[in-house]
Amino acid sequence: MNDYGIWTIVTPMVTILLAIFTRQVILSLLLGILVGFTVIYDHNILLGINGTLDGIINTFASPGNTKTILFMVMIGGIMRLVVVTGGVRSLVKLLTNKTKLIKNKKAVQLMAMIITSLIFIESSINQLIAGASTKTLAKKYGVSPEKMSYIVQTSCVSVCSSAMINGWGAAMMGVIGVQISKGLITGEPFEILAGSMVFNIMAWFSLASVLFYIFSNVSWGPMKKADLRAEQQALTLLSAEEAEQDDEDIIEHPNCHTSLNFFIPILSTVLMVPVALYITGNGDFSKGSGSTSVYWGVMFGTLVSFVWFLARRVLNIETFFKELYIGYASMVKISSVMILAFLMGTVSSDLNTGAYIAEITSGVISPAFSIGFIFSISAVMSLATGTSWGTFAIMIPIGVQLGLSVGMPVEYMIGAAIAGSIYGDMTSPISSDAIVASMATDCDHIEHIRTQMPYATVTAAFALMVYLYLGFTY
Repeated sequence: MNDYGIWTIVTPMVTILLAIFTRQVILSLLLGILVGFTVIYDHNILLGINGTLDGIINTFASPGNTKTILFMVMIGGIMRLVVVTGGVRSLVKLLTNKTKLIKNKKAVQLMAMIITSLIFIESSINQLIAGASTKTLAKKYGVSPEKMSYIVQTSCVSVCSSAMINGWGAAMMGVIGVQISKGLITGEPFEILAGSMVFNIMAWFSLASVLFYIFSNVSWGPMKKADLRAEQQALTLLSAEEAEQDDEDIIEHPNCHTSLNFFIPILSTVLMVPVALYITGNGDFSKGSGSTSVYWGVMFGTLVSFVWFLARRVLNIETFFKELYIGYASMVKISSVMILAFLMGTVSSDLNTGAYIAEITSGVISPAFSIGFIFSISAVMSLATGTSWGTFAIMIPIGVQLGLSVGMPVEYMIGAAIAGSIYGDMTSPISSDAIVASMATDCDHIEHIRTQMPYATVTAAFALMVYLYLGFTY
């Protein structure tokens, strides 16, 4: 294992700072990746350029990466279909005019949170469905894309990291299982993780914060500016028709006036995911492949959409694929960001960023500070690497071992490691969940990060105080 010293931290931080200050995420990722490969190749800029170009191609060597990228492109096709066939417009009318479920901005935000929380099996699917269901309503009632991105992603990460019966839980139990096999701790992975989830304070506080901001209508910092802008646009720029949809995009056909044109494609995609998890996990949902499952889901959703819209004569074969390809094309930018984010994760792994952070912070830690220490280091690591999974894979073992050495319950340490890991997931511009949240709500990605980071940081500060309290009072 090569030792790149402080350069292992500099590389991801260059990307994060450039993204925040230039607001050009693709440029920032490319430059960060270039710096990373230049460091790997002994600071040779020419080899760094070659490594960057080859790295983009090699990203597709991973089946998981390729399936996720294809999913991102193909879900754009399905989203396009539900718009042009009047599915989204009909859903808006159903929720506002017919059922009266959505009457104001609080209802819109709460609906987004509920949808995201209920579909906890896969983090990309739940954000995309919540965004598709609510972004038009959000525009109508003056809720900013930034606020919707915050609600959708924060709810998603908090619920998915706590649900246990999904890919997140399976990964965590796998890491805990290794510690059991080494004889460091005893018990069943599920029981230990269940006990640790109580101390995933970041998740619980984040959900409470979302509810607070929804019902209080309080906003501050960059988010307040975004909210005021959205409210002004709703009052002065948008007519009722514009708030519902751009009618020129909707096909004129008698069968384009039903919300089934939204529910049939979307539900077929969503419901295939747990089926695929069951199949790929050989009968165990928790062991299923997340990337394969969402790929199966979007393929099945496309097939069902084809049969549904052709059978109802809303589309013919030619117009179906024409609209599908328009949807695919709309996903080029976000897919490019995802490809570079995957490559940035690979570069961080090659630079041993996570291991370096853990190494330089290791040493004699007072038992009172041990829980807060694990949380803080996990937060920094996840911010630098943009991955919660990679962070808790490194920090859970460190937390277990530190807990044993200072006499602190391992459940405290595991919970703190998970909590710190999801902080970076919410705040890093190279986080895949943050990228999906931006896309799902039609929000500029860097604006999503700029507005969400202060909220997540305040929540993290409260979580840290709880961990310090637990450490000093144990």
